Amino acid sequence: MQSVEKWVTRSDAWTSEDDERLSSIVLTHIRTGSTQLRAFDEAANELGRTAAACGYRWNGVLRKELRTEIESAKRERKAAQKSGVSASPGRRAAVTTTVTSSDSMKDVILFLQTYDMQYQKLRGQVEELEQEKARLVDRVRELESIAVQSVHAAAPAEITPEQLEEDSKTLFAIMERARKLLETDGAKRSE
Repeated sequence: MQSVEKWVTRSDAWTSEDDERLSSIVLTHIRTGSTQLRAFDEAANELGRTAAACGYRWNGVLRKELRTEIESAKRERKAAQKSGVSASPGRRAAVTTTVTSSDSMKDVILFLQTYDMQYQKLRGQVEELEQEKARLVDRVRELESIAVQSVHAAAPAEITPEQLEEDSKTLFAIMERARKLLETDGAKRSE
């Protein structure tokens, strides 16, 4: 029992105010995208402890109790990154934001230049494909025309009733002459 009392009465024991301040500092660093090591260094300076002690307290005790706050800080960081706004107040954050914004702008410009080159390349390919499509459509029409002409040329012409009657009369006339020739030829032989 004496050891418990000794622990509670130690001059370097963590107070709830120390825990709150350490938690606040670490969560702020999470929100801004900074590292926990930097948070421990800052907390160590502010609380008069070592960075290792701050890290041990955070990882051993506070982190387990603050899971929802940690997740919330991570979501805030992601939301701030998407909107391009820094979640941390103060002068130091402004410098970080400026550098990040400058780098981000360079990245955006590079992305847009690359995007434009890809767009122009794809646009050229689309134009080539449209020209090829037009050539193929013309070729298909040409082949369809040839196919239709071939079908018409191969199919017999339609015969009108008048033509059929005329052709029949001509055929009967030829047959009548052939019969007469045969009769004349047969009569000559019998003589």
